[in-house]
Amino acid sequence: MKIWFRFLVIYFLLAAAAVSMNAYRERPQPLAKPLAAFPSIFGNWRGGPRQFFSRELLARLRPSDYLARTYSDAAGNTVGLYIGYHDGGQGSGPIHSPKNCLPGSGWLEIFSRPLVLTLGGKPRELTQALYQGQDHTELFVYWFIVQGHVYSSETGLKLAEIASSVRTGRRGATFVRLNMDASSDPAKARALLEDFLRQAYPAIQAAL
Repeated sequence: MKIWFRFLVIYFLLAAAAVSMNAYRERPQPLAKPLAAFPSIFGNWRGGPRQFFSRELLARLRPSDYLARTYSDAAGNTVGLYIGYHDGGQGSGPIHSPKNCLPGSGWLEIFSRPLVLTLGGKPRELTQALYQGQDHTELFVYWFIVQGHVYSSETGLKLAEIASSVRTGRRGATFVRLNMDASSDPAKARALLEDFLRQAYPAIQAAL
């Protein structure tokens, strides 16, 4: 076989793969309801007004829909909730993981490890991470959702997105993150995050 013909075959195979991948990315998977309809009350936790990101931040994150809100309890403890949905369409960006983004923003990772909680009647493996900023320490609990399945790691997310793309031609994925100031007592912050999560998890699953 002549060399030029081999290059031609390889070129067409690569072009076909590129067209196929673009077709997958251009098949968005919309949510049943917009995240603006997400509940603002969970037991003793009350949510404040929905927060909106700057145009510059949205251009970097490129979520198809998102929710950012702070919830407070009667004692004045606050939990930040962020849900970013990426429908896999052409304008949807990749999920930005805290492990990749926070160190680049000046945060120092103290630890990052699995956190297994029983949520919705099933054990769920999430990720808990403690980061040190310039003036305080922040505790994060986060996970990813692809086709209704929960993933705690960035590697699991990528593999699930690829598998979903191959099976269904869709790449819809969600990033859910809770955060709380843990400067004075990380153990107390974790307990409060878990309390909030157990009350909010059914609504999070239902929304996604």
